Amino acid sequence: MSNVQLENGWRSQAGYVWSVLGSAVGFANILSFSSQAYKNGGGAFLIPYCLALFLLGIPLLILEGIVGQRTQSPLVTAFNRVWGKTGKTLGWLAVIACLTIGAFYIVLTGYSLAYTYFSATGTIGEDTQSFFLHQFLHITPSIKDFGSISWWILIPMAATAVAAYFVMARSVRDGIEKVCSFFMPLLALIVAGFAIIASFLPGGLTGWSYFLTPDFSRLTDPLLWRDVFGQLFFSLSLGLGIIVGYSRHTGTIANVPRALLYVALGDFAVSFISGAAIFATLAHISHVQGIPFESLAASDSTFELGFIIFPKILKFLGPVLSQGVGAVFFFCLFIAGITGLFSIAESIAGNVEVEFGLTRKSAVRASLFAIAGLALFFCMGNASHLIDSLAPMVLGTNMLIGGLILIAAFQFGSLEISRDPVWRGRWNLNRFFLRAIAPPILAIILAGNLLEEFSSFDMMKTVRWAWFFGALAASAALAQFAKRALPVKAEV
Repeated sequence: MSNVQLENGWRSQAGYVWSVLGSAVGFANILSFSSQAYKNGGGAFLIPYCLALFLLGIPLLILEGIVGQRTQSPLVTAFNRVWGKTGKTLGWLAVIACLTIGAFYIVLTGYSLAYTYFSATGTIGEDTQSFFLHQFLHITPSIKDFGSISWWILIPMAATAVAAYFVMARSVRDGIEKVCSFFMPLLALIVAGFAIIASFLPGGLTGWSYFLTPDFSRLTDPLLWRDVFGQLFFSLSLGLGIIVGYSRHTGTIANVPRALLYVALGDFAVSFISGAAIFATLAHISHVQGIPFESLAASDSTFELGFIIFPKILKFLGPVLSQGVGAVFFFCLFIAGITGLFSIAESIAGNVEVEFGLTRKSAVRASLFAIAGLALFFCMGNASHLIDSLAPMVLGTNMLIGGLILIAAFQFGSLEISRDPVWRGRWNLNRFFLRAIAPPILAIILAGNLLEEFSSFDMMKTVRWAWFFGALAASAALAQFAKRALPVKAEV
C-alpha cells in the first residue's frame, strides 16, 4: 500500500469501526428492526436473527472487509481481478443498486430532517396519518399517478446532499471518520437514554415482555426466516460492496475481522435497544388507551411506525415533552440516515474514481449529483408506491444475488482471498460457514423469493424487474466502456 493511501486512509482502527458502524446503523436498526419484530412476535424474531447473524452476517461482513483490505480496490476492480469483464459487469450492477438505494435513502433522511423540524415546532397535526400522507407526501392513489413534487421532501433532501458533500469531499479520515466518531457514540447514548425513559413510563416495562417473550410456534414459519435474512442483509449493508469500499482505505496493520465483529455486535446492540425503546413506548400507549398491544399498528410498514404511529404516541406526552422527545428521536434518525448515506455514496464514488480515473472530489460530486438527481423521482406523490415496488428487488433479491456472487468470487474463484492467512485459527469457522452454510441458505431464500414473485404479476413487479434488466444492461455497458479496464490478475 502506498504512502498516499496510508495518509488518506482511516486514522485509526477505532475510526474505521465507528465509520463502518455508521454505515450499518440506519433506518433498518431504528425502524425496520422494530417493525419486523412487531410483525413476527418479538422474541420469535430475535432468536433466528441472532442465529443468522453468526452463521451468515458476520462471516459475509468479514469477507467483504478482507476483499477491500487485501485488494485495496473498490468492488468493480476487485471483481475484475477474478472474473474480468464479467466480474466488472456484476460489480457495476451492485453500484447501480447502491445508486438506487442511495436515491431513496437520501429522501428518507430528508424525511427525518423535516420531522425533526415539525416535532420541535409542534406543527404535526392531530391526525398524524393525514399529515404524513397528504400534507407531507402529497400521496397519489397509485404508482402510475406521479402527482406533484413535495417541497417538504425536496428541500431537506437537497440540504442532506449538500451536507454529505462537504463531509465526503475531504479524505475519509478528515471527513467521514471524524463525523462518525462523534455522532455514532452520541446516537448510542441517546437511544439508550430513550429506552430507559420509555421503560419507566406507565405500562412501559410490559413492552419488554412483548419484545423478549418468544412464540416458539412462529419459528416454523418460513416467512419469518425470510424476513430475518432480509433484515440482516439490509442492516449490515451486505452484498453491495459497501463494506469493500470502506475497507479499501484500511491499512494492512488493521485487524479487519476483529473490527467487523465489533461492528456486527454494535449494530445488533443498537437494533435491540431501539426495539426495546419502541416496544416500551407502544406498551405505554396500549396501557393508557386500553388498546391491545397487537392492535396498535395496522401493518409492519416502517413508514407507519416511524412517521404515523410514533408522532401519535408523542401526543400523549404533552406539548412541551412531545416536542423535545420528538425532535431528539427524529434527529437520531437523521444521524443514522446521513452516516448510512456516506457509505452508499462512498461505494459509488470509489468505483467511479478508480474505474474512470477521476479525483476524489470529482467522483464524490458526480456520485452525489447522480443520487440527488435520481432522488427527484422519490419526491413525487407516487414516491411511497415506487419505494414499495423497488425495495423487494434492490434491498432483497438483488442483495441475495450479490451475496452469492461475492462468495462465489472470493471463496471459490479467488485463491488469494480464500486461502488468506486471516481465515486460520479463530476465524476458520467463518470460512466454513461461507463455503458450506451460506450458499444453500441464500439459494433457498432466493428461490423462495422468485417463486413468490412469479406466482402473479402486477404493475409493481413489472417496475422492479424493469429496473433489474435495465440495471444489468447499463452494467454491461459500463464494464465495456469504463476507461480503466484493468487486466485480470493471475492467481496460483
